[in-house]
Amino acid sequence: MKQMKRLISIALACVMIMATLGGCGNSNGDAGKTSTKDTASKETTAAKETTAATAAGDESKTSEGSDALPTADDTGFTPEAGYKIGYNYFGSGSYAILTLANNGKFVIESFGNEAVGMDDEFSVEKIVQDIENLVTSGCDGIIVWSPADSLYETIANVCEENKVPFVLADKQPLDPAIIEMLNNCEYFAGAVGPANDVYGASLAQYALDQGWTSCIVSGPSAGDPTDTPRIEAFTKVFEEGGGKVLIESHADSSDAFLPQIENALIANTDVDFIYGSGSDAGIAACQALENLQVDAKVLTSGLDAEALKLLQDGTYMEVINGDYWVCGTFAAVVLQNYLDGTPLVDGDGKPVWIDDVPPFEVPAAQFELFQKFFIDESCYSSEEIQKMSGKYNPDFNYDAFIDTVYSYSLEERLIAKYNEGKITAEEMEAAGISVQ
Repeated sequence: MKQMKRLISIALACVMIMATLGGCGNSNGDAGKTSTKDTASKETTAAKETTAATAAGDESKTSEGSDALPTADDTGFTPEAGYKIGYNYFGSGSYAILTLANNGKFVIESFGNEAVGMDDEFSVEKIVQDIENLVTSGCDGIIVWSPADSLYETIANVCEENKVPFVLADKQPLDPAIIEMLNNCEYFAGAVGPANDVYGASLAQYALDQGWTSCIVSGPSAGDPTDTPRIEAFTKVFEEGGGKVLIESHADSSDAFLPQIENALIANTDVDFIYGSGSDAGIAACQALENLQVDAKVLTSGLDAEALKLLQDGTYMEVINGDYWVCGTFAAVVLQNYLDGTPLVDGDGKPVWIDDVPPFEVPAAQFELFQKFFIDESCYSSEEIQKMSGKYNPDFNYDAFIDTVYSYSLEERLIAKYNEGKITAEEMEAAGISVQ
C-alpha cells in the first residue's frame, strides 16, 4: 500500500489546473471581468441561505436560483435498516466546508437514512459539544470533522462510551500516538483525507516553472491537519527551487484572511504571487490584489465555484487544484459499511485509513461538464453509492473501496456519466475524452 501511495504521489506532483482555463473568460476589456468583491458577497449570501435551508430540511432555492443542495436520487431503493447519522461542519460561510458536508449527506440519504447536521459556527471549542449533542440525539453513527489533534481523544471517548461508531472526513490527526489511539478504538470506522502534500508541492513547482521567486502564503490556523502539510510541502519545494516566502500568515476564520493578506501586500507590493492554502484564502487573496491594485497572481487549492469563476476571469487567479471534497463522500461510505456489518478493514483488521485522495485538474474543455456533474449535482449517483455497501453488494469490500478511491478523477466520473447516458459522444469528444 505504501508503495502504491508513493507512486500515486509522484504521479500527481504535477497535477494542476493550467491557466488555459483563464482563456474562457470575457476578453472585451474590464466590462467582462468578475469583481471579486461582488462575487464574494453573492457566494457568501448563497452559502448562508443554503445552510439555513439544509438545517430546516427545506429544499427551496438559494439566491443564485439553483437547488440549495443536491439530493439523493429516487431509485426505489429500500434499505433493510434505516440509520440516523449525524455530521458536524465547521461553519456556514465556507463553500468548501458546506460541500464536504453535503457530499456526506448525499450518501447518507442515498442509503435511505436520516441525516442530522450540526453547525460548529467556526468555533473549535464547539466541536466536541456538537458531537455530544449528536450522540445524545440518538445518532447511530457520526461523521466527524475536526481541525485539531487535541480533540480526537475526547471525541473518541464520547463515541466509545456511548457505543456510537464514528469516521473522520477530510481532517486527520498528524500525531502518530493519536492515530494509534484511534486505530485501537472499537467504534472507530476509519478515516479518509486528501493528499495534502501533493496539493502544496504541485503548486510550488508550477510557480517555479513560471520563473516566480517571491510569494506570500496565507492559510488557516497553524497546525491545521489539512493546510499544515500543504504549506510545508509548498514551502519546501519552492525554497529548494530558489524561491522565497516573504510572509506566512494564518487566519482563525474566513473573515480574517482579507485584512491579513492586505497587510502583507502593503509591505510587499512587488511580490510575484500569493499561495492561498484553501479556496477561502485564495479568494480573499484575489480580492486583496484588486483592492490594492497590486499586479500579482494567486495559486490555491479547492475547486470552489467562486474560485473557478475568478479563474475564468483570468485577472488574478492563475491555478487551482483539488478533489471537490469527495472525502465527505468516501467517509460516509466507510461509516455505512461499519453500520451494515461489513466494515472496511485491511488484512490486519485495521480500519481503512486513507490520507492521499488524489487531486485532479479541470481543463478548459471539460469545465462545463465539471460544472454540471460536480457542482450542480453529485458526481456519484445514488445507485452507484448504494453499490458501495457489502450488505447490498457482496462484491464490495476493502479492496473494492480502495480501487474506487484511487480510480476517482474528473475523467473517470465523466466516463461513468457517459455510460449512464447523461453525456453524449459528441460532448465527450469536445471535452477531449476518448470513450472507445
